Amino acid sequence: METQENNNLEALKVLNLRRIWFPTLCGLAILGFWFYRAGNKLTLATIAQLGRPNGYYLSMAFSSILLREIGHICRLRFLSNATLSWTSCFYIAILWEFSSALTPSVVGGGIVAIFLFSKEGLPLGRSLAYVIVNGIMDNFFFLLAGMPAFGGMYKPLFAMADEFDTVVKSIFFINYFILCIYTLVITMGVFINPTLLKYILLRITSIGFLKKWRRSAYHISKDIVITSHEFKGKGFFFWCKILSCTFFTWMARYSFLNCLIAAYTKVSLSQHVAMFGKQVIMWALMLIPFLPGGSGIAEYSFIQFFEPILGDYTPLIALLWRACTFFLYLLLGIIFLPRWIHRVLEKNA
Repeated sequence: METQENNNLEALKVLNLRRIWFPTLCGLAILGFWFYRAGNKLTLATIAQLGRPNGYYLSMAFSSILLREIGHICRLRFLSNATLSWTSCFYIAILWEFSSALTPSVVGGGIVAIFLFSKEGLPLGRSLAYVIVNGIMDNFFFLLAGMPAFGGMYKPLFAMADEFDTVVKSIFFINYFILCIYTLVITMGVFINPTLLKYILLRITSIGFLKKWRRSAYHISKDIVITSHEFKGKGFFFWCKILSCTFFTWMARYSFLNCLIAAYTKVSLSQHVAMFGKQVIMWALMLIPFLPGGSGIAEYSFIQFFEPILGDYTPLIALLWRACTFFLYLLLGIIFLPRWIHRVLEKNA
């Protein structure tokens, strides 16, 4: 009970509109630096070109933002077996993204999501189960999308980081292996044998120098047992729907940048595939707990990966990209958080 109270307090700290200033200023400061770095390359003629995009690709880009949220909302609805209303799923999806924008990427918004689910009327155990399964599905997509790196397909993309190519490659593979091991362990516990995993974790953390993590291991194994019971007996069609929504959501997320770039420069099919790979690498880099919403790393990696194809447009497209994938969710949080709080208070009155 005490742990849950602490988690609720932590969630409320994140869901605080005063916190938006730090990530906003960080993002704008970093973009400002890149505009300054662009110097004379950024002319009025270049800026004027933004008003003459390819209408088809630009509309596809903005449609992908909407499709991404539709996919996220549908996944939440299917996970809950329709016990959550569409309105509840909408608020959870938007505020989950908002909390992720306010925290370093590795932190994400897990605690906040549990809080949101519980305030929408779900028991704590079920709320926790939904967050864990959401995480497994997202990790599964990344692990599949990252597999081409092992066949050397991402080698030319790593080389684009110039003198940092070895660092970028190392971070990618380290994060990949950590995520792979974590996902395999959690998946084994949730879908195969939660009791065995609990026993293994507690036995491992009974070793002298690992004892300080025994309490955490107990809570993790307990959470996995709860999740396993919640999803036990779910059929093939159920998991097909969840996986389909997951892949749809992530493909829509990545399609936004592809379409945005294609709106301002000609892009071949092979370049579209390469841009997809670049975004997979960028996502791995943004897992580093540096600044909220991956600020700094996101902008740096964007410049490194996309300047060869965008040229003088790079800072401007970077600004549009961050506006629609980062600042947008800060704005939506400002709009919908007070409405959600009012809605929850009315529901619990």
